Amino acid sequence: MKVCPNNALQPALVEAGLEGLWTPTLAPRIGYCEPSCVLCSEVCPTGAIWQITPKEKGWVVGVGGQSQSIRLGTAFYDRGRCLPWAMATECIVCEEWCPVSPKAIYVQEAQVIDAQGNTKTLKQPRVDPSRCVGCGACEFACPLQDRPAVYVTSIGESRSPDSQILLNRK
Repeated sequence: MKVCPNNALQPALVEAGLEGLWTPTLAPRIGYCEPSCVLCSEVCPTGAIWQITPKEKGWVVGVGGQSQSIRLGTAFYDRGRCLPWAMATECIVCEEWCPVSPKAIYVQEAQVIDAQGNTKTLKQPRVDPSRCVGCGACEFACPLQDRPAVYVTSIGESRSPDSQILLNRK
């Protein structure tokens, strides 16, 4: 946790039970996973964080090389909290902070009606889950206090086939 340059790795504490007290977990509100950094994978004493190279991580333009980047999860929007969606207020901070290329967060213009009944054009953010790597930069940068309007979950992360976005029905 100490090597993380953005302080994104935090102890799980009671979330992981007594055995996992100091297990690192990504806390995007505190910091995000730096696209070019792999320090945690180099120092993890248990192998819980796989040792990878920046090329294997695949988040930096020109450094990739594999067909699919390593994914930590996927970002989702709470449209009831997102300023352009819920309050007809300009905000594209999450799209600006998205570090992947092409961006996982993109904006679409929409006609909305504000509280005074005026129609205005706003850019509303959306997530392309096929591009999102779950770095948490969007959640970190969200200007809302308390809970962010965009949040990252472990859904879609690379390590577990059980963490896919859609349920596998048999």
